[in-house]
Amino acid sequence: MQKDVSSPPPAQNTQSNVDTPGGAPGDTAARAQRLFFALWPSEQSAAQIMAWARDAHAAFGGRMMRPETLHLTLAFLGNTPADRAGELARSAAAWPAAVQAVTLRRYGRFAGPRIVWAGPSESDRHTPPWLDDLYDDLWRRLEERGWQRPQSIFRPHVSLLRKAGPGDVTALQRPPLTWMPEACLLVASEPREGGSHYRVLARMPLRAVG
Repeated sequence: MQKDVSSPPPAQNTQSNVDTPGGAPGDTAARAQRLFFALWPSEQSAAQIMAWARDAHAAFGGRMMRPETLHLTLAFLGNTPADRAGELARSAAAWPAAVQAVTLRRYGRFAGPRIVWAGPSESDRHTPPWLDDLYDDLWRRLEERGWQRPQSIFRPHVSLLRKAGPGDVTALQRPPLTWMPEACLLVASEPREGGSHYRVLARMPLRAVG
């Protein structure tokens, strides 16, 4: 059974690191943009995920993600010319995203970029089937438009810390946390002082499955 659960992403105030579409003409259109697709939690779910971030920060230091920037990345496209980004945004607004609830189960770490994250899988080799399906469907559409699927395995996660200090993430544990994605977004990331600034380019319509 499928149910339409499309809804706008959480409203963001002017101090947020996430902007909705709009802005002055030419402010971002004239330069390449670092694009990614991601699932976004609701404001309430993001507040719950921040408990995971605070525990990680107490153990490893570093820079915590802001609640409004918490997301689960589905596809990172890197630097994309503005005209191509615009074409993709127009197409992606019509692509359906079949979603289920996400349950965060464990902490993990990317040693190189010093990122500590929370993930829904018990191991790096196991991914919830619906997330694999969503990932495959998204990349099939992207490959048709000239993007190349990465060779690395898909490791779904929500980044909690950047520039984290050393330590054993397996020593950190919290009860599983389940949240329902509120939006699937195409986002442009712009580096700024104090962290990346996210600009929403397109919202994919959601369908709850299962």
